[in-house]
Amino acid sequence: MKIAATGYVSEQAGSVASANALLLRSLLDAGHEVDFFSKPSFVDPRPCVGEHAGFRFITTDNVGPDRFRAKMQHLPVLGFLACRLDCATYTRLLLQNIRQEHEQRRYDLCLWLGDYVPGRVKNLPMVSFAQGPPGTDARSIVSRFNEVRRLAGFRRAMQWYVLAKLRLSALGLPPLQYSDHIIVGSMQSQRTLHELYGVNPARTSSLPYPIDLKLFQPPAKAATQGAELRVVWLGRIIPRKRLDLFLRGVELAIRQGLRVKATIVGGTGFIPGYEKMIESFPFPDRLRWIKALPRTEVPALLHQHDVLVQPSDEENFGSSVAEAQACGLPVIVGHTNGNADYLCARDLHLADDRPETLAQALTHMARPTLPQPQVSRALAERCFDLQQITTQLTTILHAATDSPSPATHLPFMMMHPTIDVIIPTLKRPDHLRRCLLALSRQDASINNIFVGIRADDELSRTLLREFEDTLPVRAVEARGVGVVGSMNSCLAECRAEWIALLDDDVEIPPHWLSTMLGHLLSRSDVVAAGGKDLLMDYPDMRRTEPLVQDVGQIHWFGRITGGHHRAGGAPRLVQVLRGSNCLFNADFLHRCGFERGLRGKGAQVNWELALGLQARAGKRCMIFDPTVGVIHNVAPRHDGDTVHRGIFNFEGTSDIAYNETFVILHHGRGLQRWTMLLWQICVGSHVCPGLARAADLVLRPDSMPMQRFAATFAGRLAAVRHCLGWEPKTHHPKLPAQVSEAKC
Repeated sequence: MKIAATGYVSEQAGSVASANALLLRSLLDAGHEVDFFSKPSFVDPRPCVGEHAGFRFITTDNVGPDRFRAKMQHLPVLGFLACRLDCATYTRLLLQNIRQEHEQRRYDLCLWLGDYVPGRVKNLPMVSFAQGPPGTDARSIVSRFNEVRRLAGFRRAMQWYVLAKLRLSALGLPPLQYSDHIIVGSMQSQRTLHELYGVNPARTSSLPYPIDLKLFQPPAKAATQGAELRVVWLGRIIPRKRLDLFLRGVELAIRQGLRVKATIVGGTGFIPGYEKMIESFPFPDRLRWIKALPRTEVPALLHQHDVLVQPSDEENFGSSVAEAQACGLPVIVGHTNGNADYLCARDLHLADDRPETLAQALTHMARPTLPQPQVSRALAERCFDLQQITTQLTTILHAATDSPSPATHLPFMMMHPTIDVIIPTLKRPDHLRRCLLALSRQDASINNIFVGIRADDELSRTLLREFEDTLPVRAVEARGVGVVGSMNSCLAECRAEWIALLDDDVEIPPHWLSTMLGHLLSRSDVVAAGGKDLLMDYPDMRRTEPLVQDVGQIHWFGRITGGHHRAGGAPRLVQVLRGSNCLFNADFLHRCGFERGLRGKGAQVNWELALGLQARAGKRCMIFDPTVGVIHNVAPRHDGDTVHRGIFNFEGTSDIAYNETFVILHHGRGLQRWTMLLWQICVGSHVCPGLARAADLVLRPDSMPMQRFAATFAGRLAAVRHCLGWEPKTHHPKLPAQVSEAKC
């Protein structure tokens, strides 16, 4: 392949530039020809490439605007405008040179490394391998203005605020429409491009940066964890990197009795004042600051620590996290950190950005029972190996030359639809066996079956070995709480176009997959389809109970109807599906995920409602087909949630009420959010009664109405307090509820 390339490339610079240097060399070694366009004073990759027959460097220099920018760059607003002028003239010259060379050399594509393509060249596919969605640093300044003001003072903070607003305006944002395909480091960045900037998901792919696995290796002699937990923070000190959260979390952990020794490595960026924040840390003997460190010395530094923490906001892909994993360290990443796509069983993904959550995660890391460093190293070799990433990148580039819209999440266009299956399970091997046998009889091919299994569930692991030769089944260690944590762990592994969700106690008929896929392909606005579950708990009663038409609907007056197992009639549009059997569009599911804010130790009822409301908000719909019956054996639960098994449980009822109210307030839109809440409070259901069911106190005293009312209103009140920010600051949930899933 003949490639015209430009962008940020340097062996000694930051993580993005050094990763691009690795990729550039690897592309050349793979036999591709690369013509690199740049001005030598800005980027000159010749030292890292060396003498290579397939490489040409083409000088592109805009001398006048470059000198003007150098004189004005220290003035906040004028410097910004001077930079835009320099960038515009340099970009125009780059495109002009590429266009001229393309007429002679006939390139296969143009690759922009570390930035977005700024314009078009006729008959030349344009691919951007970007650092992440545009404007992440600017959004952090706007959203954390009060923190910036405390650090830099009001005048400097306002200057940076105005600059950030300019960066987020049409004047500052890159023109994304010129990229035929955009590659970013994580699925989180893909979702941001789609949700904030309207980029078609079919035009994006996620691919991590490669790591120099020869430079970053575990120590020759494995270090043993001492009495103190040695924590390292590595990166630029800017608002988005959340040094403030790191320091507050470490301080809280120390005050709670944890012996911590923290190291900060990195220089201050464009916002002043962080020096004072570090110097005012109340335990100076527990903290050291290394302002600069050569890249070659980073592995030795990592070997001296027990865990790396990167609590960044909107992190596309943190190379320091991957480098720590390559050195055998466990990591803790922030709740909006793209590295959550690449975690193993030793790592933690924070559920929120509270210091209490980080302190709990540090306490968890101090336990001596963590798996061995080889687990982290194995993940690094699997995810960040240069040759593997080069192969994936080459496949994406080949697809870009064939079509301007490669399949999303896939490095190449598929001739047939691809389907992954997610099955969360917990110590129910007999039911899981029947579920897998039913999958083996499907008339549509399945790419992968991901079974979410808890660490202590050896029964399920043993069962899966029976199917290794007949099904593409794979165990995924479930991290996080309940079924939501298990499904999110499996979702991180899915790469197909369609994702099926099945309970482990269902048996789908042979035509289930093909029928559901047909429904999804029938309309462009359909994101999910599901069948009717035939409950096997009381078969005689189920055969005689009347069929209903009103299922899966959210009415204007607030009522949400379920009862999918009692539905009759023809396939129809609904707004909520039963989670026991459904097939989803993968783009929608990756974008929304499974709601992590739900309560419950096991089933975590109402995650389906969260997806339904998000589909409704996006003007999407779902199809329910009651003509496709799915056997649902209703297996026993291990979490104490017996509410939907006919036995009252105070905590389970409270969790159901909390989840229902939380989902309505969090994902509902407009007036109907409040009509749904009003219906639940005034009418409710038999499980979670409202005020209108007060007659049950007299008519149905055996149903424990007082206890149901108490549990319901306790749950609803807790959800309202949480959504409106009324929770007391002294409330510290247990660690499993606050540390989200880590993907394996």
